[in-house]
Amino acid sequence: MADAAPPTTPPPPVDGEAHPAARSDTAKMLVFIVAIQLFALVITKVNRPMVVSSGYTYQPVGTSSGGSVANVLILVFFVFAATLAAVWLVRQKRVKVFQMVIFLGTALAIFLLTLLSGIAVTSSYVDPTTSLYLSLAFGAATVVVLALVSLRKAPAWFGLILTGLLSAEVGSYFASTIPILTALLLPLGFSLYDIYTVFRGPLKSLVTTLPAESLSAVSSKIGEFSIGTGDTVFYAMIPALAYFQFTVPTALVALIAVDVGVVITLYLLSKARLLPGLPIPMFLGVAVLVAFYFL
Repeated sequence: MADAAPPTTPPPPVDGEAHPAARSDTAKMLVFIVAIQLFALVITKVNRPMVVSSGYTYQPVGTSSGGSVANVLILVFFVFAATLAAVWLVRQKRVKVFQMVIFLGTALAIFLLTLLSGIAVTSSYVDPTTSLYLSLAFGAATVVVLALVSLRKAPAWFGLILTGLLSAEVGSYFASTIPILTALLLPLGFSLYDIYTVFRGPLKSLVTTLPAESLSAVSSKIGEFSIGTGDTVFYAMIPALAYFQFTVPTALVALIAVDVGVVITLYLLSKARLLPGLPIPMFLGVAVLVAFYFL
């Protein structure tokens, strides 16, 4: 589901230390990820009453152990199928169609999620009609900015804001609408899928075939590092899940655990051509959640 593309020319270590440029890019990427995680916590807090009152949860096969595994496999299957479809489009030299599909999917997701979050925030301060119109305006604004970024009519950092916003929103809604056992298994399932798809599966074909600008809507590039939006969604989900299910201190511990994994991954990434971005951060983050779950 996610990838982390490395520096185009990985800097060699000097006297056992990372190259200054690599350290700087790592620090910038870490700040970006922490900002996403903190915003996901804010969204989770704001949306909690609405999510709880709706009663919606993702549990198509139930919440038993077997049902939770099946729930995860369903999501992995749909992501795998979507990636295969993307690879087919690229191999058929339909890159424009691929870009349009990516744009429409991203636009729909960020519009709807921003709309819901906008309603949750504004409904406490204005009447329902005004809240709806304001939220529609917020959602529409994100789509306009996405279009400008896609057409290269806006600075690249606008794209970072959008991918960060989308990651925080999706991560928050995953954390608050997926039952706890499925939510614990989901990052592990996608970590295993990430290992397969980056090294052996279809995602490697996309990353190495398409120009970087074709993936700008589904990745965040800072310096020489590029991390898939799927990765940042799960980086945001773990602390948001800890907050939704447990406490703020638990969320902060989970956030630190994930970010330690991110730093390790970025360090390894500076020495590799391609590396999955999920396994190390997710296993550390889930380990913290499991520890608090059984305490």
